[in-house]
Amino acid sequence: MKKIRSFVTMFGLSLALLTLGVAGARAQDLARTEFHGSFNLPVVTQWGSMTLPAGNYNVYYGPIHYGQDSVVEIVSEAKGGPHGFIPTKELGRTSATNNSLVCMRDGTSLVVEKLDLPTLGKSVSFAMPRGRDLLAQRQARGKYTVAKEQAPIQRISVNLNEK
Repeated sequence: MKKIRSFVTMFGLSLALLTLGVAGARAQDLARTEFHGSFNLPVVTQWGSMTLPAGNYNVYYGPIHYGQDSVVEIVSEAKGGPHGFIPTKELGRTSATNNSLVCMRDGTSLVVEKLDLPTLGKSVSFAMPRGRDLLAQRQARGKYTVAKEQAPIQRISVNLNEK
């Protein structure tokens, strides 16, 4: 009888912890949002390891857990659209006057290089996707040679939203 009572108690506790864990995983969010904005991507865009189709998105900046480095959370406004977290590297103060994504043009798509956040007084960069070389290329005698200039830059305005 005592074994059955212990088993039922342990089963109940396990079920409660599992329920809390699943709810916590589903409600994964930033611990503290320092910035919340929205933007529109005009074309397919590579951002870190994520490929984002053209459309409207919300962006959040802050740490996932208190005391950790900040990340960017991207949430598509389209139902079932992409959602993910992208690690950042702080670049320090920004000279930009408007919140914006700084992207490099790569053919018909964009690759996000950094996020300027003058409202926070900083700029953050992102790791480049594997296999991307964002230097413009020129064709010379049937071979591609790397030019010294960077690929064209495109800025995408990020509108500040209320927290």
